[in-house]
Amino acid sequence: MVLGVGFDLEDLEDFGRTMDQSGEAFLNRVYTEREIEYCRSQPHARQSYAARYCAKEAAMKALGIAGVEGLKWRDFEIICATSGAPQLLVTGLAASAAKSLRVRRFFVSLSHSRSAAGAVVVAEGAGSIPTRPVASRNTARTNSAGRRPDKKSRAR
Repeated sequence: MVLGVGFDLEDLEDFGRTMDQSGEAFLNRVYTEREIEYCRSQPHARQSYAARYCAKEAAMKALGIAGVEGLKWRDFEIICATSGAPQLLVTGLAASAAKSLRVRRFFVSLSHSRSAAGAVVVAEGAGSIPTRPVASRNTARTNSAGRRPDKKSRAR
């Protein structure tokens, strides 16, 4: 069962500017040693870094934990399987979230061009999708004062 899907896209010009301004500090905060070694070995290292950054963002979204306090970029690691396919490894808070959702595996797709990089991550598992309280039809259309807006105020 699909438990979550995440997607992220980065402009390589903007991403490159961030890398230039932040240098090694950025790399060491976001990437594991294995990821840095892999990306540096590639002919287009920035594209590789950006695609992995996108995969980390996409994984956060797939797990529903983007922005959670204490979450670290390095809790997500993209490695290459022997087949060459990207694989996602999770540790720390990311691993805890995956365990609580009963994620069995992640599917990762990375892509890049000269101008952009992107990634999709799908979390598959035995669990069920966490439910959130759903507003009833009547309460879904209330304003901040708890009243239903009239037709004129809804159009504005």
